[in-house]
Amino acid sequence: MRTVINASGGAYPVITGHGLLKELPALAGVCRGNTKAAVFTDDNVAPLYLDTLLSALPEGTLHYVVPHGEKSKNWALAGELLEKLAGDGFCRDDTVIALGGGVVGDLAGFVASVYMRGVPYVQAPTTLLAAIDSSVGGKTAVDLKAGKNLAGRIYPPRAVVCDLDTLSTLPKAEWKCGIGEALKYAVLTGGEIFDIMEKGLDESNTERLVDLAVDYKRRIVEADENEGGIRRLLNLGHTVGHAIEAESAMGFPHGVCVAMGIKVIARASVKAGFLPKEDYLRISALLQKYGFSDCPYSLASVMEHTVHDKKIADGKLNAVVIRGIGNCDILPMTADELKGFLS
Repeated sequence: MRTVINASGGAYPVITGHGLLKELPALAGVCRGNTKAAVFTDDNVAPLYLDTLLSALPEGTLHYVVPHGEKSKNWALAGELLEKLAGDGFCRDDTVIALGGGVVGDLAGFVASVYMRGVPYVQAPTTLLAAIDSSVGGKTAVDLKAGKNLAGRIYPPRAVVCDLDTLSTLPKAEWKCGIGEALKYAVLTGGEIFDIMEKGLDESNTERLVDLAVDYKRRIVEADENEGGIRRLLNLGHTVGHAIEAESAMGFPHGVCVAMGIKVIARASVKAGFLPKEDYLRISALLQKYGFSDCPYSLASVMEHTVHDKKIADGKLNAVVIRGIGNCDILPMTADELKGFLS
């Protein structure tokens, strides 16, 4: 499927299907004329798919392999990669290709956004989480010691090419991480995505889920690319989730923390009278179906991390509350108000 997203810097396609890595140069317009590419990937993905992608690119294409995991999404490594691009003669019309999950996509996109004030890049997601969420919308970032994603830009890619065959090799932990983000879309949209998740996500409906999630995100991003309004809905579960992630010292993966965050918000929303009990029970059953546990930390310890949340504006966080399945709302709250809401 081909979904076109109209961004401020121009339209770009999100292409999903099978066997697409070998077609990526043609699909994304990479290495045309005298231009070249540089592939960024990690040490989990490289043994599986790097050779396949390189075989479709000109001989001698640059490639950089970073350690897997959130800890690679840091300022120092971004600087090293920028120096490597410069040392290897990378030019303004050349293209960065991010082959991997959310960490590689965020890191490579950030590097592309600042090298020579911005060079083209292509997202080639290889995880469910990246396919349905992080590869789409142009968010790029690295983490700072003070918090997650505190240095970043909204910098749309030239294209997103999602080869669904890469999802077949995902470890169970990575698959579950993607499920956490899929549950976010299920609660936000209701309808077919919620039905798919209730039935059970498997090989027969994964492609449909990816396409539905991408199209929903397309509509949100086109309406609010820079996250000044409705795009904040996509942070459902993330304010609490990022805090849980920080409290665990990145011990829990992002998608799992998002699911925990959704559980916390759903419980608070029903307690506040926002969320009908029958919808709360369906959301709770869905979280239980996929094996997501309660947040293991105290509210006080989690709340300490919200002071560094990048979404704070005018002393308030834009909390996403749940009023029903397919009906979420953005409520600005101070830290004390949020604490009271969650208590």
